[in-house]
Amino acid sequence: MTSTMDKSAQPDHEDPAGAANLPTGTAPAQADPADEPDVAADTGRAGEAGEDASTASEPNADEARRHLLHDREAEYDTIVWADPDEVVIAENVRVDNATADATTTANLKALGVRVATNGYRADDGTIMITQGQRRVLNARRAGVPVPVWMQAPPPADERKAAIERIVGQMSENDVRVAMTLADTYRGMQQLAAFDLTPKAIARKLARGKGGTTYVENVFTAGASELATKAAERYDLDLVQAATIAEFDNAGDTSTATDLLRLALEQPNNFEVYANVKRTERADAARKEQLTEQLTHDLTGAGIVIFDRTLDPYSGPARTLDRLRPTPDATSDTALIPAGHASCPGHGAWIEEDTSDDGETVMVAVYGCRDFVAHGHALQHAPAGCADFTPAAVAAAETPPTEQEFEAAADAAAQAERTRRSTSIIRRWVIANNKDWDGAVVKRRKWLGEVFAQRSTAPTGSHVFLALHKANSTKALQYVLERGHDLARELLGLQPGYTHSTDLADKIAAAKPSKATVYDVFLTLCAMEQRIARNAWRNPTPEDQDYLRVLTRWGYKASDVELKVLDPEREDDVIAAALGDPAPAAQPHQAEEGSDDEDSEGDTEEDGPHGTEHGEEPVEDPRPESSGDTHHDAAEFDANSTEDSEPDDPTDLEVVSAA
Repeated sequence: MTSTMDKSAQPDHEDPAGAANLPTGTAPAQADPADEPDVAADTGRAGEAGEDASTASEPNADEARRHLLHDREAEYDTIVWADPDEVVIAENVRVDNATADATTTANLKALGVRVATNGYRADDGTIMITQGQRRVLNARRAGVPVPVWMQAPPPADERKAAIERIVGQMSENDVRVAMTLADTYRGMQQLAAFDLTPKAIARKLARGKGGTTYVENVFTAGASELATKAAERYDLDLVQAATIAEFDNAGDTSTATDLLRLALEQPNNFEVYANVKRTERADAARKEQLTEQLTHDLTGAGIVIFDRTLDPYSGPARTLDRLRPTPDATSDTALIPAGHASCPGHGAWIEEDTSDDGETVMVAVYGCRDFVAHGHALQHAPAGCADFTPAAVAAAETPPTEQEFEAAADAAAQAERTRRSTSIIRRWVIANNKDWDGAVVKRRKWLGEVFAQRSTAPTGSHVFLALHKANSTKALQYVLERGHDLARELLGLQPGYTHSTDLADKIAAAKPSKATVYDVFLTLCAMEQRIARNAWRNPTPEDQDYLRVLTRWGYKASDVELKVLDPEREDDVIAAALGDPAPAAQPHQAEEGSDDEDSEGDTEEDGPHGTEHGEEPVEDPRPESSGDTHHDAAEFDANSTEDSEPDDPTDLEVVSAA
């Protein structure tokens, strides 16, 4: 079944290079088979007349051929609507991705094929498709007719015909320029102006599953000039652009530019970093409320609140944990808030801290505005001295000997190193725990939206499943008692053990290959539920097996997750922060069921200051370098109109998610 019409000039994302300027015409109409010349019948009738009719048959056959040629030529540069199952796809240079896909099929089923393919009629009348094979394949699956822009048959010279075909097919794919994010955004804005919701726009555009999320991401990304320009310059995907725009539109340009760098250089950390920043943003209002409450409590108790212009690590001010009551007091005599409350220099800094369960809290860190003026001394200063300065030594009733001074200096340096090491490890644990929490979101999203949607299980699945059943792993024992609650959650099923039958029904209705996917998925979810928050620090063999199989089956692990396979050692972390030579490596001992998964060095000596202000200066008159460096953010100018790209976008400095 074919019909002839002139081609509509409506382009879309599948517009072939040469099909944009075709003549317009009427809507497709059904063709009458009777209109086609019956060449065989005419030839047969002529033959039935015998030898006497031989002289008449030749003119009749020639006339039929002339009519046929005339009809074929009349089709040139018109549109013939054809059954996609009846056309033949000619040889094509495109082999990769030359298949139907669910999104395009759904689009064609809803809206039809709006851009013509190119083709010609073979000698037997069959339509041969030279350009547009994916449109034909998707039209077959969608069950809709396909328009064919009819061309003259290829030259008889096979070499010349092949060259023309290859050039046409390559140019059709190579010269396409997709719509920019900004253009897509403007188009959707125009649809929204007609009171269409994102869901309605997705339905109108036949975006299929996930269409509403796609439209919402376009609206989010399109509203940010930074995101739209970055998407065009660096070929970001829509999710990355929308995530960058999410923070840029909220006024957090710093995080937005950090995310851009991660998208370019460390895409495996992109989603984790975004999740961490979302958590921090959600905590901001709570922190403000806690600060207001603590300020109210301190002020009501008559305690002066110090601001950050008063440095608690150098100059006249110090936190109380670094002081002893008087120069004559021994170094182990603590100066506590209750005993210091009557001092004219008494006050407190309000600092952010993190509790052992990862929750942000605000704390009061007490100190003295001017410890020397108010008669106090540094905790490890020489006996009788307020500090290590020559003036303090000279003012002592009994000045320390050189040996006593050196011993005091050594004690101060060791105490400060211990304090800083504790602070370094605490910050290391807090930062990695935050990253781990962000990675959990990413990992579970992959399990539910990527792995569970597979139609066949990955290579090695059967051995993987058999080993876990044979070993009766703790992960399987754990979830079997709880009805696979995480797996049901990721599949969008009802929570609660009593609803486990819906999962069983889903598996029972699946094809055998899909049922195996569900079997592997349930086991992976069991391992996901059992992996500890501190697995990046103290992984069990089962934790490491889990990360290995995920990465082998396509999961892009972030840096903090890769630490499960190659954990850092505390000594190395401390040495790196302090600028020390790396200590000799020792075998890592993974202790299953370790109780330190949330241990963050929360001791009385370890204050929160290090998390806010970097490495603390050493009190010793012979200070050690912290080895810290400051990374300035590379600027991305969203208002730039320059089209030139950086010589190497990877030259942009990246702020690690950790």
